[in-house]
Order: sequence, then C-alpha cells, then structure tokens
Amino acid sequence: MKIATTLICLLAIAVGINVYSSHTERDRLETALRLLDARISENSTSIKEVEDYIVDSTIELERMHYIMMDNIRDVGKSLNSHEHEPVYIEVPEVPAVEITTKPEPKPEPVEEPTLERVYDEETQLHTPVFTVEKEVEVVKETFSCPKANSKLGRYIEDISIRKDYEFVATYDVVDSSVDNIRFDKTLPNSLKFAVSRYIKSLTARGNKADCKISIKVLEN
Repeated sequence: MKIATTLICLLAIAVGINVYSSHTERDRLETALRLLDARISENSTSIKEVEDYIVDSTIELERMHYIMMDNIRDVGKSLNSHEHEPVYIEVPEVPAVEITTKPEPKPEPVEEPTLERVYDEETQLHTPVFTVEKEVEVVKETFSCPKANSKLGRYIEDISIRKDYEFVATYDVVDSSVDNIRFDKTLPNSLKFAVSRYIKSLTARGNKADCKISIKVLEN
C-alpha cells in the first residue's frame, strides 16, 4: 500500500514537472515570436524609408536633367543670335630671295693621241706605228760579307789562352747588323765573347746570310 502511494506521488511529481516545463517553453516561444514580429515591423519601416528615398532621388535627378537641358537650349540660342566681330590676321611679308646658280664647267675635251703612219711599199698601205714602252729593269743590290781586319788582338789581349785554337765563326748580316754568331768548335766562354765583340765591330751593309771567318788563336 505504501509502495503504491509512493509511486503515485512520484508520477504526480513527474507530471507536474512536465507540465511546468511545457508551460515555460511555451512562454519562451511566445516571447521569441513577439520579438521577431517587432523586428520585422522595424525592418519593414526601414525598407519603406529606403524606397521613399530612392523615389525622391529619382525625381530630383529628373528635375535636374530638365533644368540642364533648358540651360543648354538657352546657351545655343544665345550663340546663334550673337554677331561676331571680324578678326584680322596680319601676315608678315617674306623678303624675296634671289637664287642664282652657276653653270657647271664643261669638261675639257681630251685629245686622243694620233698614231704615226708609215707607208709600206710592198703593201702600198699606210700602217700605224705603235710605240712600246720599255720595261725598266730593277737591279737588286747585292751585298757581300764584311771584310775582316787585324784588330782581333785588342779584343783577346786580356784573355788567358792556354792552348792554340783554330775554328770557323759563322754569322748573318740582318739590316746592316751582325747577328746569330755561331762557332764550329767548343771554345771557352771568354774567347767566344771576345771573338763575338770583334765580329760585331766589322762594318756590315744590307742583308747577307752565312758569312764565315777562319780564326786561329795561339797560346799566350
């Protein structure tokens, strides 16, 4: 009996909570609907104001267009009825320039050479005589090797020579200068230097290759 009563009480409490929750939710929904209606009403008012503003602006633009067209017509009528004064432009006088041209000089006639003619008794004709220019022979100058002299002693007098040397010195003459001196035997450097100085002291002219001097040096 107590359990049944307890269950009935719990059921009654649950039904009461459910009814309260449903009532609260319904009130919340009604409040939300009222707010939505109010906002829709406000937006409707704003949209109406925008529409009125657009209509007023369109009317204002049309009125300005008519005013501008009237002003343009007035200006056109004023220009057509206005008489312009004549405008005179002074053109400067250009001084006359006399142009004289000198005739080009005529080239002097070139006289053609006349050919001398000789009468030939056999053919009984006058045959022309042609002059043939002689070719000028170019004589090439030939150069010889420089002549040796007896001045070798002054170049080797200060050199100590321990034995006799007999050799041939060969050289070239290039642009009147002695060059490319060589010896057919091995010599001391001091003797080679002294003999080279002696050969370079000779008087040379032009160009000549393979000039030779036979030299014999005695022991001192």
